[in-house]
Amino acid sequence: MADCVTEQLNIDSLNRTESHASLQSNTTVNSHRSSVTTLYSMRSTRRRQGILNRIGLGVQTVIRRFSRTHKSLTDLEIQILSTMTNFNREEVLQWHEKFLADCPHGYMTRRQFISMYRSLCPKVDAERFARHIFRAFDLDRSNTVDFREFLVGLSITSTTSSLQTKLEWLFQVFDIDGNGLLTREECSEVIDAIVRFNYCQQANGENGNIEELVTSAKRSMMRIFDNVSYNRRHCLTMAQFVQGCQNDEFISELFANNHSSNLDTADTSLIPKIDE
Repeated sequence: MADCVTEQLNIDSLNRTESHASLQSNTTVNSHRSSVTTLYSMRSTRRRQGILNRIGLGVQTVIRRFSRTHKSLTDLEIQILSTMTNFNREEVLQWHEKFLADCPHGYMTRRQFISMYRSLCPKVDAERFARHIFRAFDLDRSNTVDFREFLVGLSITSTTSSLQTKLEWLFQVFDIDGNGLLTREECSEVIDAIVRFNYCQQANGENGNIEELVTSAKRSMMRIFDNVSYNRRHCLTMAQFVQGCQNDEFISELFANNHSSNLDTADTSLIPKIDE
């Protein structure tokens, strides 16, 4: 009789153990499922947020573009632009008329900007040069250039601007990643593009001693870095860049005498129309 009771107790204990183990297993499975569900939910939320952010940026760009579409300039706007640039009232109005004739939406896209430079100098890699110059024209980083940005850039690169003003503007051209500092790689790339483009226009596409000029320009740029620090990883601030260029005879002469944009004599009819 005692043996039967003992056997029964062992069976009950075994059942309780199996039941407890099953309960723990179910709890673990449910916990895992909950974690997976939470993970998928978080990923889904991030995807939705990413999509919404992209949509939001797109909407902001559209709103910004429409808000910048001006068919006429007010007297105050003309006065401000005339003060900011080297153009008088009549010149501001003339450039505005030309700009709207080719950019009726009130802005120039990156593609239009690059196409215009290709037309100015078809025998050289004008796209490479234009990509760098576009950064300095696009002041609000909207990937478009409105009339005000266009006129300001046009004025700064004209022959009437001081060397320091040009150099401060050119810093944005050299700052490829936009972090406010210049590396040797950035300066080497941009000075190469600038020298080749300007030489092409002056020499009517003939190669001549272009390679010698590029080598000399790069050597001068690297010397600016060397004069600041012997550390080859050192970066240049705007002040160091401006001072270094002013102290280098070759670079200062190059930037003082050249028209980095060459748009002051450009025919704006070269700008392709935006498709409606």
